[in-house]
Amino acid sequence: KAVKIQTASGASNNTIITGSGNPFQGMVQEGSNNLPLGGVEHRKNNWAPRLGMSWDPFGDGKTAIRSGGGVFYERIQQNVYNFGGLGNPPLVTTPQFYGGNIDTLSPSLAASGTLSPVGIRAIDKKGQNPTTYSWSFDIQRELGGKTTIDIGYVGNVARHLIFNRDIGQLPLNTTTGSSSPLTGLNGASNAARPFVGYTGVTYTEFGANSNYNALQTRVSRRFAKSLTANVSYVWSRAMNTTDTDGATIGYYLDRNRDYARAGFDRRHVFNVDYVYELPAFAKNSAFLKPLVNGWQLAGITRFWSGSPMDVSANGDPGTLGGGQRADYLGGEIYKQDYRSTLQYFNPLVFGRPANGTLGTLGRNVLTGPGYANWDISMYKNTRITERITTQLRVETFNTFNHTQFLNPSSGISVPNPSTAVTASTQASTGRITNSRDARSIQLALKLFF
Repeated sequence: KAVKIQTASGASNNTIITGSGNPFQGMVQEGSNNLPLGGVEHRKNNWAPRLGMSWDPFGDGKTAIRSGGGVFYERIQQNVYNFGGLGNPPLVTTPQFYGGNIDTLSPSLAASGTLSPVGIRAIDKKGQNPTTYSWSFDIQRELGGKTTIDIGYVGNVARHLIFNRDIGQLPLNTTTGSSSPLTGLNGASNAARPFVGYTGVTYTEFGANSNYNALQTRVSRRFAKSLTANVSYVWSRAMNTTDTDGATIGYYLDRNRDYARAGFDRRHVFNVDYVYELPAFAKNSAFLKPLVNGWQLAGITRFWSGSPMDVSANGDPGTLGGGQRADYLGGEIYKQDYRSTLQYFNPLVFGRPANGTLGTLGRNVLTGPGYANWDISMYKNTRITERITTQLRVETFNTFNHTQFLNPSSGISVPNPSTAVTASTQASTGRITNSRDARSIQLALKLFF
């Protein structure tokens, strides 16, 4: 029942030949044709055990060894495929007209219009629930002075995560090889699609994976002698196939090609937060007390590693789709003096891949600039009466106005296949063009009563 595609030259090239078949073939309504209501099989009786343990090895209440683990399930995100499916034909069709007048539009005229293949959404009806297996082990010790230290290992793996692949593509190098099917089709790519009558077929599946492993440390001081503070350091690694539900992998036949560092992976994270109540310098002077007493200093300091980056590339993989990344040609990638030149990495070590290939680079192989930031605030508390207190707040964000660069432009565009980036084609690749917010100061007055 497949339609036929017009391969003759002219305005209607690559469109559906009217009356040649069923333009909606393959479309079924949920609850029919063995497709469950909701589009996926209903999963029941999910077994989710949890186990936890806490042990005081010395019996003095100052040391705790804790460990635990469990299985956790997540809902399937409905927006990924249910709402997207509302755009599928026959719910939505867009006929094209050649010539004629707009004031003659009518239902009968629309029914006679020319249809072009469209992209659609589909789903694997197995519908596994996204599942996370988590575990942890840590040691906590009281150090005295209201201070504790916590050192732990935290890990998890996730299975059956939602991802998309375009099964309306062709295998690699199909249209760029010597026996390209487009040669005999007058360039009508829609006639070469695996599902004739449609272009891209975004197929939602439940086979993406992720994992996270981290050493997490923290020293905490509860409020005592006018000070409370936390110092934490995390050394971690996050890996996944996609960062978000419903993201589409680059090449539909190789999901593992996209398994790499997560886009939100931060290898090193160091944070300090604190609140310090300054001493009451004036104890007897009724005049000085409202001015010099009641001050507090608070802040958050953060030093983080940079986030991963892709180096995408133009080109023709011969799949009727995309997903190319650059070829790495060898040489030093990172620029050591980027803060003065804003050229963060060297684009000349990359090149456009050959036609029919996807490039040699994996996903997220580069790391962007790190993050270093100080937020400091001063609070002045003044008691007006026994029941009324005012607080003057002076809050500064990026207190030292330290320039904090965002990731640079990382895509390359080269005119010819199998060609390196040159000075004339590098454009803004590798160059930092934006930064986080500059210093910001805000004043506030709060009234407590």
